[in-house]
Amino acid sequence: MALRSCRLASLARPTRAFSASAVQLSGSSSNGDYLQDTILPMHHFQRSLPRLPVPKLEDTCERYLSAQKPLLTDAEYSSCKQLVGGFEKGIGAELHKELVAQDGKNKHTSYITDYWFDMYLEARTPLPLNYNPFIAFVDDTNPGGDNQIIRAATLLSSSARFLRTYRDGKLQPELFHLNAKNTDNDRIKKRLSYFPEAISWYGAFLHKVYPLDMSQYGRLFNSTRVPRQDKDELATYRGRRHVAVLAKGKFYSFDILNEDGSAVPVETIYKCLKEVESRAQGSSENVESIACLTTDDRDKWASARQTITAHPENAENLEMIDSAVLMLCLEDSNPSTIVDISTTFLHGKAHSKWFDKSIQLVVCPGGKAAVNFEHAWGDGVAVLRFLNEVFDDVKKNPFTPPTATDAAPVRDLTFVLDESVRTAIASATKRFDEHTSSLRMSTIQYTGMNKAFLKKKKLGGDAILQFSLQLAFFRQYGFTPATYESCSTAAFKHGRTETVRPATMETAACVAAFENKAQNSPAQLRELIDRASQKHSKLIKEAATGKGFDRHLYAMKQIAISSGRKVELFESQQYADINHIILSTSTLSSPAVLLGGFAPVVPDGFGVGYRVDDNFIGSQVTGYDGQRDTDGFISALESSLKDIQAVFETE
Repeated sequence: MALRSCRLASLARPTRAFSASAVQLSGSSSNGDYLQDTILPMHHFQRSLPRLPVPKLEDTCERYLSAQKPLLTDAEYSSCKQLVGGFEKGIGAELHKELVAQDGKNKHTSYITDYWFDMYLEARTPLPLNYNPFIAFVDDTNPGGDNQIIRAATLLSSSARFLRTYRDGKLQPELFHLNAKNTDNDRIKKRLSYFPEAISWYGAFLHKVYPLDMSQYGRLFNSTRVPRQDKDELATYRGRRHVAVLAKGKFYSFDILNEDGSAVPVETIYKCLKEVESRAQGSSENVESIACLTTDDRDKWASARQTITAHPENAENLEMIDSAVLMLCLEDSNPSTIVDISTTFLHGKAHSKWFDKSIQLVVCPGGKAAVNFEHAWGDGVAVLRFLNEVFDDVKKNPFTPPTATDAAPVRDLTFVLDESVRTAIASATKRFDEHTSSLRMSTIQYTGMNKAFLKKKKLGGDAILQFSLQLAFFRQYGFTPATYESCSTAAFKHGRTETVRPATMETAACVAAFENKAQNSPAQLRELIDRASQKHSKLIKEAATGKGFDRHLYAMKQIAISSGRKVELFESQQYADINHIILSTSTLSSPAVLLGGFAPVVPDGFGVGYRVDDNFIGSQVTGYDGQRDTDGFISALESSLKDIQAVFETE
């Protein structure tokens, strides 16, 4: 598993994890502080959620070989098959047995949980580009939605209401409905509420309703990643009521919840933000902000943080940042193009974001807004739920600011820095600028096909897009790349993600046929597309039900490492190559989402975000200068989509 590819989980598969109805508001509360109320207790199903199964060893070996085959020559595959056979009969059987025994002693969680936390927290590479993705909100069309302070105030107000709804247990459980028309209603929910928590999941299952894990919500707010030498920590400060604001490299703080837990009125939040704006504009930009240090190597940041916190006032103010509900970043730049929007929200300037925070709300002068989030604590299910709920609440509650604002209780968070810290900030900023300046982005909106077109042709949008990416890459570079698509395993207790490997023998056959169109009729090409799509759907289903191979192999690898055992399979070039993810892919679909973005996970890779919209198929591609040609890939993708469309239009 390529270490950095795991951050894609937040973007890649939320729509597989739960239906649209799971993230829409339903029900209301007589108390305006709540976004919603719920018939079902928020954690009603958590106790009885099934545990993530440890796959059978023979199945994992078979799936691993199947994923390797399109990447290897016949001779390489024969060697790989022999290596896997020895692993399955030898040390692999030992490691699998130990993993099963270990899993049996930890029934409160999943077999991958601790290893997954360690993987993220032990990584020393910087968070921006390597881990933190962003998800941009659709523009707010309410009056004032194009104003930075109004947009920020309404987003914070709805965030406060979301937090109170969660803290008071009134947030609806995450549910995936196989037949939402028949089961997503108050009558069924009332019936499910009668099942005791110990068996509540089984009651839902009988109604073809699948509850999802909600354990990650506990770290959505008031949480941060704390840099430490060798391994970071996750810290959560439950009950804190304030937010931190970052503007022009300077920090401020004010409460968005009252002492009784109720939400501070949006008018008060607006006044606080106007005060922040006034203070920030009345001083010069602080390019020597300690925010720059969150962009750096984790050990370097840990060392600088120790120096900073040696000063008592620094330690107190840093805790205010760590414990804040979230970080609000008021951007200076006002992007308009897709590339500029992505650049601003993905990284921006070194002093413009606090990348350690679980959740950052980023708002631009023209009202464009996004979430940028740290990835160790969780995946995209909780983030997308938050984003959808907040967006919908803002949309339903337009805000007209007062004509005059009086003084607001805003606290400045200032830091006393010595020369060693200033030097560390300068060095971090230089490395950040060098890294981000090498990132290239290219985009496409292909109008020849859209959601309705694919539905009419009885095609799955994800499968078609994955095939088009394989065809585009082959046309540009002439080989099949190791490809990654993440799938949520939130249907299981403490589930995280499993990997889908979209490069299959079926897609390879389809690519070969399209590259020799003169020898294949449209009907033959359609048949090959259908086979590739069916295979892709099978892989998605296997991953979602805990039957992938990547997490299983990764857990066994960690057991081997911890006991000092060398495993030939894990040290092989073939294992390294399949986990050197050249094509990292992610899709995201929601009425609240404009787009999401991320960087490649390896220097010579692509980061590809895509979506099937009502009016077009869109894709955004990132790559590093001198490594991959993003414009060339977009051109190849466009030609691939045209050729695929041509096949369907002959029908």
